Amino acid sequence: MSRLRVRLLGHITVTDGDEEPNLGPPRQRAVLAVLAARAGQAVTRSELIEAVWGPVAPPSASSAIYLYISNLRKVLGKDVLASVDSGYALLLRPDQVDVSAFDRLTAKAARQPAAAAAAATLTEALSLWSGEPLAGIPGPFAAQERTRLTESWLRAVEASAKARIELGDHGDLVADLGVLAREHPLRESLRELLMQVLARGGRHADALEVFRDARDTLRRELGIEPGPGLRQVHAQILAGDDRAAVPLSVMPAHIAAVIRSDKRVYVGRAAEVAKVRDSVAEVLAGRGGMVWIEGDPGIGKSELLIEALADLTPGVCQLGWAVADEPDIRFPLRLIMECLGITVKSPDADRADLAAQLRAHPGGDDDPITGAVDRMLALVDRMCAHGPVVLVIDDLQWADEASVHVWRRLSAATRQLPLLLVTCSRTGHGRAELDQLRSRGRLIAVEPLPSNDVESLTSRLVGAHPGKLLRRVTDRAAGNPLYLREMVTSLVRDEAIDLVDGVAHIDKAHAEAAPRSLADAVERTCGALPQRTHEVLRWMAVLGPEATMDNVVALTGRAEPDLRAALADAVDANVVFGEGARLVFRHPLMREAILGGISPAVRLALHRAAAKALAATGAQAIRVAEQLASASAPGVEEWVPGWLAEHVTEVANHAPLIAADLLERVLEAMDAADPAREVLLATRVKVLFRLTRVTADQIEQALAASTDPVRTEELRQLLAAIIYRDGRRADSIRVLTESDVDGSLPSAWRQRRKFLLAHLVRDVTDVDAAETMARNAYDQAVAEGETGLMAHALQTRWIVESVRRDHVAALGHIEAAIDVVRGAADLAGMHFNLLDNRLFTLQNLDRMADADENLRAANELVVEHRLPVGPQVAAAVHYYWAGRWDEALYELDTITEDGPAITYAGLMDAGPAGLLLHGVSALIAGRRDDHTALAANLDAAERYLVITDSERESQDFLLAARALAAVRRGDVPGALAEFAPVLDPAYAEMMLRHQWLPEIVRLSLEHDSAQVDEAIAIAELEASRERVPARAYAALHRCKALATNDPEPALVAVDHYRTVGRPVELAVALEDAAVLLAARNAHKDATTAYAEAVRLYVELGAHWDRTRAKTRMSEFGIREPMHAVPGAGISDWETLSAAERQIAAMVANGLSNPEIATRMSLPRRIVQAHVVQIMAKLGVDTRAQIQMAS
Repeated sequence: MSRLRVRLLGHITVTDGDEEPNLGPPRQRAVLAVLAARAGQAVTRSELIEAVWGPVAPPSASSAIYLYISNLRKVLGKDVLASVDSGYALLLRPDQVDVSAFDRLTAKAARQPAAAAAAATLTEALSLWSGEPLAGIPGPFAAQERTRLTESWLRAVEASAKARIELGDHGDLVADLGVLAREHPLRESLRELLMQVLARGGRHADALEVFRDARDTLRRELGIEPGPGLRQVHAQILAGDDRAAVPLSVMPAHIAAVIRSDKRVYVGRAAEVAKVRDSVAEVLAGRGGMVWIEGDPGIGKSELLIEALADLTPGVCQLGWAVADEPDIRFPLRLIMECLGITVKSPDADRADLAAQLRAHPGGDDDPITGAVDRMLALVDRMCAHGPVVLVIDDLQWADEASVHVWRRLSAATRQLPLLLVTCSRTGHGRAELDQLRSRGRLIAVEPLPSNDVESLTSRLVGAHPGKLLRRVTDRAAGNPLYLREMVTSLVRDEAIDLVDGVAHIDKAHAEAAPRSLADAVERTCGALPQRTHEVLRWMAVLGPEATMDNVVALTGRAEPDLRAALADAVDANVVFGEGARLVFRHPLMREAILGGISPAVRLALHRAAAKALAATGAQAIRVAEQLASASAPGVEEWVPGWLAEHVTEVANHAPLIAADLLERVLEAMDAADPAREVLLATRVKVLFRLTRVTADQIEQALAASTDPVRTEELRQLLAAIIYRDGRRADSIRVLTESDVDGSLPSAWRQRRKFLLAHLVRDVTDVDAAETMARNAYDQAVAEGETGLMAHALQTRWIVESVRRDHVAALGHIEAAIDVVRGAADLAGMHFNLLDNRLFTLQNLDRMADADENLRAANELVVEHRLPVGPQVAAAVHYYWAGRWDEALYELDTITEDGPAITYAGLMDAGPAGLLLHGVSALIAGRRDDHTALAANLDAAERYLVITDSERESQDFLLAARALAAVRRGDVPGALAEFAPVLDPAYAEMMLRHQWLPEIVRLSLEHDSAQVDEAIAIAELEASRERVPARAYAALHRCKALATNDPEPALVAVDHYRTVGRPVELAVALEDAAVLLAARNAHKDATTAYAEAVRLYVELGAHWDRTRAKTRMSEFGIREPMHAVPGAGISDWETLSAAERQIAAMVANGLSNPEIATRMSLPRRIVQAHVVQIMAKLGVDTRAQIQMAS
């Protein structure tokens, strides 16, 4: 009876092979249904009676049960329907009953992270159904089970629909979901799915009608409003954010061909392959990570990648794979777009829309690159919600800066997403940003093959064991597989190898003639090809990524069959890959060898011909521009100016460096009367401004040619900003005041000029005069009804009071300014700046919780108004002092430095933000003993000139980081020299110099006592100006404690910091107190303070500070207390804040970060930072484990 199957999901039936016996009357089938639903379990007679008749059963029920059991045994057999104790059991395995199989499959689908796997499992589960469950079966059990199973079926249908929507396979769902929504009008989840499917099919109006109908039905039938899920889908459709990410499956055709090839030869490096595969296993289990593979050219990095990842198929995980090429470095985001499958032809509407946005940005203030980066990160988030994702970039050393930035942001996301980043890079690339990124991953250094692997590879290449002389020749390759292959291929091609008795021999003459270097070997391989093949290869090398058979046919004029025959020789020689639409060299060195053999004059002609041909065929503008840029000789052909005028926006968005070069060359060659010249001059200014290379002369040239009022005003404001940045405030003001405002200008541009002028004339050198000017400006703004200028005047008064250190009064002014602009959409940018000012003041009043709430409000404002910048820098400064260094670094990691957008904030504030970005990052790195990150950030900060007041006020973190770097070198005098501006009260009066004075005192005590007195004098001045004792007050006590060797003032500071919640300053104050207590032989109190300091340093990761404290305390014979070092992290749901619990609950329910961000009105980056924090607090390392912890 092992073939017996019982079906309850429809009319109840029993099959045994091809037989389907009669199961008798309805109540007899009801008994079978109860036994089948509990297969393998004992069911008592009383339970059967209750299930069939309910609580009021007839007296004959017991004898009826006997009869039914007897009849069923005749059908099923006594060995299947057995008597057990006082009841009966149907002895079947769970898989022999369709209900059990259905329950098992739906549970399995719920555990499967990949949408494709879940969809397949649910399809199998739903195929078990043939109609209404237990159809025609009477009794309360059947009724209850019918209800339960129907609900289970609906949940499975919904889960299947969700999976198919994620996969983009939802074309035929509308009809089925529509029927179910009508049958279950109060089931909101069905309506949600129906709305999503309609919207993604372009039927937005129909989707919104479904919502209206659902809302009306719920109000009418239940008196309630739609739930949060239905409201969220409705909001997403209204906002245009109704797309789900299509699962990723991107692999270059030539990589796929290598994987499929039965001729692939791979030898050695088993340990390295295992490391990559271990990381893949980790991501499949839900734990993200990063692998960094590096080695010399030709050493086998790409082969290692292919060997390790060959088994990754769409059914295993999502995969994106891209290979960089040298020209890519000039095209922002090209590489990462290729890796993520972002093209205008993508079947995923979100990817296609993103590609279109970058191809032809409509203009305006926002930098298209910045917006695209955020959308790409959100796309990866949504992909990871479907299941594990593996992203691969080979030859990252050729990646553009924007792609590297995205890769860095993604590396941070691996801490809480099932995301694996695999990177290959050459050694010696000379890019500091890659070195910093490299330190985040699992490093696999690809070393030369050992001699036994060289011998094995040689054997497989020649088909015999290498003889002694051949082994000596192959030793020249020094374990480089590419060199070895090309050398052996060259010898085989020259018929230099003889096989005798299974041994490969070579004579001395051929041995001497064998290639002496990798370059020589590659050149010989390419040089041995016929002339007809060389012509194809030259065009391939010139075209680069645009090398396709169609393009080569167009350029050469030769028939495609002829070209394919010529190309076959290169395929046979293993120089190019023979599959896929693109023609690809097997290794970059092959392309370099071909290009190296073309004279400069011929190469110039080829690039020009390629550009013209590509333009004629309507190729992407960036491809044409790349060819024009490569034809770098002076002058341009006649067709180029007109073409550039038509496509300059797309070129500037995709490749600003190339755009700048082309604009210079075209403008130089263009006739002064050409009507396109005006547009190109203005565009050159915008491009160079983004690249921070624009000059006042270039703007004035564009202004002189401009006839469009809006363009003229934009250029004039740019000119004022550039002159201001050069420190020429008066000249910048004259640019705006000595020109009339065109009456036809849109109001936004007129308002922009007023704000910029107000910013330029603001001068707080004399705070009393500035206060009077601000009062007068406020009165005038009120009289004229200028809301923005009212807020600006109040902001000036905030600056005045902040300089005076009356932070209470400053807070009143800034909150009044916020009240003025609140709710004004056109002043959202100013509202954001005012919230940034308020954060500064709350910090200085030690109102840390209010500062957190202020940041939340700023983030909500950014989301609500889609502002181009967020509060990352201000948040990082706050998190630094709040001891949340990981969050600070994450905020700073989200900032793109591709150049400022042409906005009010971009015009005036790029320098201060950059100084703080690298200053805070460097200081954290130094205190965490991360020399690489410290050096990288200090180097990056060198690009910023400190000229304006706001730049001087924002450089204090950078000064502290430079001083720390000097201390680390043992150069205390150099450290004090870095701090010199802090000791000058007239230098940047808004600078919060008191926060650095205790460190200056401590260093000065080691070197220069005169500076101790100077620092204390400034500390006393700063503290005396505080209307409410706060940070300066505590800093003064720390300075006095160090200068007088008295622990009591330090302990006063300790109490203050502990009360207000400032762990960073608390830790150092505790360290100083411990040293001073120890010096007075109060060892018990010293040890207690020291233990608390160490605990705080460990929580911060401040290894440098901890080492310093250990050294200082060891002078008194006090060792670091063992109990001071915290153990494992607390894994307790109750440790989460209310917001964290809310986010954790949504993660546990399977929502992606963008979905959570939408529900909570937060930026996606903030949600990601919260998830990282949640995982740390709960002691888990995957998102799935958050569900278990909940």
